[in-house]
This record gives sequence, C-alpha cells and structure tokens, in this order.
Amino acid sequence: MARGSSPKNVRQAVTRHEGNAHLYAAFGTHWRAGVASLIPFGILFFTTQPFGDAMAALTSGGYTVGPAIVVTHATVWALMSFGLLHLLRFSTSIPRHYLTYAGVGGATLLVFAMLALTVVQLFDNGTADFWNRSAFVGFLWGAPLLGAIGSVIGRRALASGISWHIWIERGPLPQVFDYVEGKHDKDDFQRM
Repeated sequence: MARGSSPKNVRQAVTRHEGNAHLYAAFGTHWRAGVASLIPFGILFFTTQPFGDAMAALTSGGYTVGPAIVVTHATVWALMSFGLLHLLRFSTSIPRHYLTYAGVGGATLLVFAMLALTVVQLFDNGTADFWNRSAFVGFLWGAPLLGAIGSVIGRRALASGISWHIWIERGPLPQVFDYVEGKHDKDDFQRM
C-alpha cells in the first residue's frame, strides 16, 4: 500500500474544549518547563552558602557540569510531565493537575535523593545504609518539598504551552505521480 493511500489520524488544535478534546503540549514545551522547575534548586544553591562560594563553585567546573545537570534534569522532568499530561489529558480540574504534579515530583525527587545517598554511602563506607548519613533527615523532608515546589513551578510554566486538541481523520492523498494523458512528463519538459 502506498504511503499516502490510506486515511491518517492527525492531531488538530481547537480554540476551546469540545466533547472529545484532550490536552496536549509538544515535548519541547515540556522541556522548557523542566528548566523552569529548577528555579527552587537555584534559589537553594545561592541561599544556603555565601554568594562568593556559590560563584566559585560555578566557575570551577560549573560551566561543564552545570549545563549537563540542567539538560539531564529538564529531559527527565519533561518525560515525567509528558506522561502526566497524557494521564490527565481529559481533566479540566486545574487543582488536580497541580496536586498530581506536586505529588509525583516530590516522590520522584525523594527516590533520587535516597539513591544518591546510597551511592555516596557505598562509595565512602562500602555499605548501603544510607539512613546513617547525616544528610538523611534533611533529605527525607527537603527532597519531597523541593520536588513538589519545582514540579508546581514547572507545571505553571507549562500552562501557556498546553492547548486543547482533537483527533481528525485526514483522507488519503491524491495520486500525483500517475501518468495522465495530455499532461507533459519530465522528458517533454527537458526537450522544450
């Protein structure tokens, strides 16, 4: 079967909610919102240490490590957000969206924080008992809070890129490369 000879479903943006409409945003929009979700981390980075120390940390490797962290975080957050928006695509409840994003963001960051503590504990002491680290209690309450706040900020940044869409069926494309009597083909044009 030729490529354009069968009907194809196409996502079409609509101006307002209709009966079978769903919410959708492009992956790039989710990615930009993922960068915005780093705002609480940046505030925490600059407020928990002297400004000079924070700038020294940025200049001593932060120009290479920092962008890698931002790209990785934004990509992981965008994947999470893309899935969550697909899950909530028919929901018109704004509080449900923000609460879902906050809950998933907080839980995800808590898991990543505990995994990081485990890796550090394994590297330092050779054991996986991360609960014996001095940072455990701070991570236990700080990671979910920071993850929830970051996800809400990211969801807020995503809001401007979300719109209602519907699926429409586009008919098959006409056969434009078939020979039709009376039309000139390529060889006729070359002889002219």
